[in-house]
Amino acid sequence: MGEGAYGHVATDDVELRERRGGGPASRDLAGALGAENMMLRVWRYGPGHEMAYHRHHNQEEVYGLYSGGPQEVLIDGETVTVNDGDWLRLSKDTPRKIMNTTDREAVWLTIAAPPGEGIRDGIRLNPETGEEIPRT
Repeated sequence: MGEGAYGHVATDDVELRERRGGGPASRDLAGALGAENMMLRVWRYGPGHEMAYHRHHNQEEVYGLYSGGPQEVLIDGETVTVNDGDWLRLSKDTPRKIMNTTDREAVWLTIAAPPGEGIRDGIRLNPETGEEIPRT
């Protein structure tokens, strides 16, 4: 097999990075594996952690709850309950937000394609109105 034909990493060998300002932390498995056409992250949501309500310019996403369920995801204004082993597919235009309203850590696997512009591919939305929140 040629250079770059495959990658192999142990999850715990990939740096766990917290978001600016706190909240959930993630491991960039796609980056560690050298993936070029997708994003793959393991996210750890502590009690009370949540992501911003958002949609994407380019990325379709798949979310899988590995542990800590049941958890809630706000999808286009509707709260959806997700159990361990459940998966969600979200089109780029679908507003979404993972919310850990429990007293235990939740571990999520997120897959996104195409890679887009990383964090800049996301468009933050006001959960009450659905209007875009400009980046500052």
